[in-house]
Amino acid sequence: MTLELPRWLLAERLTLALVAACALAVEAALSRYPGLPQGPGLVFGALLAAWQWRVGRQRPRAVVLTPGDVLVRDGRAVAPVSATGPRGRILGRSVILQWRAGGRMRTLWLTSADLPGDSLRQMRVCCRTQRRAAAP
Repeated sequence: MTLELPRWLLAERLTLALVAACALAVEAALSRYPGLPQGPGLVFGALLAAWQWRVGRQRPRAVVLTPGDVLVRDGRAVAPVSATGPRGRILGRSVILQWRAGGRMRTLWLTSADLPGDSLRQMRVCCRTQRRAAAP
């Protein structure tokens, strides 16, 4: 079963909200001191938001669920890559997938705000099964 991921994952939305809050906090702190320049917080926030936008564009847009594995379809890769190896994690009701693509490690945090609960449950089962198989 192929699951299309939403345009903005919960983790990405939270990151952008924290970037905006930090930029405003830095600006508020700088406004209390008249000798300091105004605007570095906004510049720093804009740079972090641009970086987050770039990272979000590089993440996969679909997850493929098979009976024994969870695969991510990277835009540059020809075939889906397994993402439930020894580095895949279960965090409460969410799943953290990690895979290697193009020589780099990639991570994807999926919550119930991103995918239906049944799909996340199947991913958690796959992660547990892979972890047991990898244990000595």
